[in-house]
Amino acid sequence: MKIYTYRFVSHEDFEVFIAQKELRLASNIFVMCYSGIDDQAINQEILNCIKILLPQASIMGSSTDGEIFETEVMVHSFVLSLTTFESTTLAIELFSAEQDSFKAGQMIAHEGVKVGAKVAIIVADGIVTNGDFLMDGVNSVAPSLVVAGGLAGDNGRYEESFIFCDTHIKSKSIVVGYLISDTLEVYHTKSFNWAPMGPKFKVTRADKNCVYTVDNISVLELYRKYLGSALAQKLPQGGIEFPFVFYKEGHLIGRAPIRLNGDGSVVFAGNISEGEIIQFGFGDIDAILADAREIIADLAEFGPEKVMVFSCMTRKNFLGEDANNEFEGLSSIAPTTGFFTYGEFFHDSDHKCNFLLNETMTVLGLKEVTQPPKNKLHPQASFSKIKNAPDHRYSETFDALLHIGKQTALELGALNLTLNDKVDEAVKRYLASEELIIIQARSAIIGEMLSMIAHQWRQPLSIIGMVISKMRIVALNAKKQDEEFLTDIGVVDRNINYLSDTIEDFKNFFKPEVKKEWHTASMICEQLESLADPILKMYKIKLEITLKDDKKFFIYGSELVQVLLSIISNSKDAILEDKSENGKIIIICEYKALKAMYRFSIVDNGGSIAPNIIKTMFEPYVSSKGITGTGLGLYMAKTIIEKHFKGTISGKNIGGGACITIDFPIITQEKIMSVK
Repeated sequence: MKIYTYRFVSHEDFEVFIAQKELRLASNIFVMCYSGIDDQAINQEILNCIKILLPQASIMGSSTDGEIFETEVMVHSFVLSLTTFESTTLAIELFSAEQDSFKAGQMIAHEGVKVGAKVAIIVADGIVTNGDFLMDGVNSVAPSLVVAGGLAGDNGRYEESFIFCDTHIKSKSIVVGYLISDTLEVYHTKSFNWAPMGPKFKVTRADKNCVYTVDNISVLELYRKYLGSALAQKLPQGGIEFPFVFYKEGHLIGRAPIRLNGDGSVVFAGNISEGEIIQFGFGDIDAILADAREIIADLAEFGPEKVMVFSCMTRKNFLGEDANNEFEGLSSIAPTTGFFTYGEFFHDSDHKCNFLLNETMTVLGLKEVTQPPKNKLHPQASFSKIKNAPDHRYSETFDALLHIGKQTALELGALNLTLNDKVDEAVKRYLASEELIIIQARSAIIGEMLSMIAHQWRQPLSIIGMVISKMRIVALNAKKQDEEFLTDIGVVDRNINYLSDTIEDFKNFFKPEVKKEWHTASMICEQLESLADPILKMYKIKLEITLKDDKKFFIYGSELVQVLLSIISNSKDAILEDKSENGKIIIICEYKALKAMYRFSIVDNGGSIAPNIIKTMFEPYVSSKGITGTGLGLYMAKTIIEKHFKGTISGKNIGGGACITIDFPIITQEKIMSVK
């Protein structure tokens, strides 16, 4: 492989150059052209000149936003790179960019597969081509195909760019140079170095590369809010230094603004999807130039024979006088040409896919292994040039301030995450508290209704009782007593008392207590049993109560009964769902003297609690019952025990079932007497 670089001056001068390099003798010449000349008639004359002097040449190229010629940044010039290959075949194809960019990418990839290309150098119209979709189309067919190149420019006007294919100049087109070889080795790398800074935002409305709103405000307003009115007024040029950045397949991708619309939306140089999490990027010149030194060192080790550079026009504008410092060391390794693009194509060999990049410099190094590259000047000579570059406008003080900004943003981000969680939790608890208040109010109303029902029931029950008593007296005074009749009277009498006691229990249960009273475990369990036992017997579930002591404690009795009923109800449902035979619920009551705590343990044999439920079972709206459960029963129990009893409630799985434990501190009668 032999490479020659030339900046076009005139027909005569180019003819002399060809003669000196003996290029007429070469049978296979690849000519890559980069033109910053706006007059297409002049470009046409130059292409015709190349074809006349080198009729065997395969020509491709484009208009640019600046040209790279060895160590120099050129503008409004015509730069050529002429390559003669030893064992590489070149095929150049022209495609339309007016059709769907994804389909165009597929067509390019299919052709690459057909000819067996190792590398596809793509230069596409920079105005109408959607580079993201173009690369997606390539990836859908041939993700392993190495794609290099970029989107053609028009010196920053964004009006019309042009593609060169042989002697043809076309707009709305794509030209592809396929390199076909088994001996060609490729080095492809990139340099970005725009660091994310400030808070993270979410793109809330976007269409391809036009972003309308971010966090529900316009892009213009976002720039004004966070970077100031002065910079916002200079969009899109003002946004070159502060593009949007986000991660894609592990790569930090930049998107530079290229047009501000009247509605405050902004068109970027590449797609940004709705829902994408973005930040502002900040260009670090020192990091950019340090990265350039690493690329030079890596490239020198690779030993290319030809270097092609495709760098974003926004990078050139941002670096200013330092723009050539980024790549000038490359020409000391191999002949170097390229152009400043409206977007760069890059191949990720690890993920086997191609990307459209912005604000990035991509470097393509090529060599044919059949002819080892000649010894080149070691890049250390170029390092000194970069290291001794003039002081940049960013001082160490500014770097320190930037670091403070980054760290503050990280801390605020972490705080916001925590704050959001706390707000969500507070809202959840507030809603649950509201529902508890409604439940308590409903309970109070039910209590009043039961009081009225109890009052109305007592009179007929008393009459029935009096009639039964009269019948018992008559039966006892009869000459011949009917024992069966007396037995039936006893059954009726007991059921009358049961009805009276039951309605009294329910009335007391729903009656809101305003003060604590003395209770014992046996008193609590007696009321609990009267309320729960009938429903448990209906489902053939046995309720066992174990009293290990009967110490008195000063509490809200009906609230404790309410908590125990809620837990028993859950145990009953678990036993029925588990279809356990011989369903059993055991309540163990005991005083823990060392901790001065009273403990109620409720144990069932209804199977284990699910691992994803057991850690959050006492939180609001957590239920294992699906749509039939409110998720408030155990939360209400936890609230009562913790707030009214200053105690704790916990749950765990035991063999074949679950155990809920309630502990609360008590003031015993003995302690009150000793205080007195």
